[in-house]
Amino acid sequence: MRTIVTYFQLAGEFTNPYRFISGAVISGLIAFFAALILVLALRKYILVPRSHKLLKVLAYLYMVALPLLAGFFGMKWGFFHSLRKDIKAHTDVYAAHVPPVFSESALKAVDSLFGGNARVSSLSTHQIIDTTAVVVYNVYGSTLEQQLGGTQGVKGKMASLLLQISKSKAIAGMMHKAVYNLLHDKLGLTDGASNEVVHTSLGKLVNGNLFVNIAVIQVDQFLKGLQRGILYTFLLILAIPLVEVTFAHYRHRRQIAV
Repeated sequence: MRTIVTYFQLAGEFTNPYRFISGAVISGLIAFFAALILVLALRKYILVPRSHKLLKVLAYLYMVALPLLAGFFGMKWGFFHSLRKDIKAHTDVYAAHVPPVFSESALKAVDSLFGGNARVSSLSTHQIIDTTAVVVYNVYGSTLEQQLGGTQGVKGKMASLLLQISKSKAIAGMMHKAVYNLLHDKLGLTDGASNEVVHTSLGKLVNGNLFVNIAVIQVDQFLKGLQRGILYTFLLILAIPLVEVTFAHYRHRRQIAV
């Protein structure tokens, strides 16, 4: 939760926080009214006769609680969705705060690995991209640590946030795959590409806001995971009344049959 608050504070320095709040409110209202219409349409099924007074009260409680829960979880889901949209919409703004050392370090690391002029004739396209993804992501992490240790203000806070997200093993695994896909799509290498073509392509990519692209993917994956968690939690809570209503229908039908 502290990570989200940190990003909210950072994003507020570049954009109007009203966008996040309004996005959350709109999503919450949509979810609330959608759930309200649904429970009203299914009221005969939800309010099926129960044998115990407590269960009858519980059935009416569903009519009130379910729309409120849907609105609450919809608001949280909408908030994170608004954050993701803001990140993608203001990538160029965030790029202005990217440390230039990343491009230099990443290109030097790739050159050193492949032999000064990217001697890759013996490697397949998959091996080139996979190896480059590992190197670039390692440089990305080391750049964040360097930035965190020697920078204050917005850049330091941004580095701290991204480094904190990077510590998650799940995020790290997704990030390696995401960086591979990013390199695969951006490089556009074909099998048998010459050393010069590979080196030129890597140089252009590394110097073309690659750091920001990786950071955007990283935060997007993190927020997307939070959205999934919200959705799964709501579905688990929703399973309780669903099971109870189904069982109530089953008992009611048995009583009618008898």
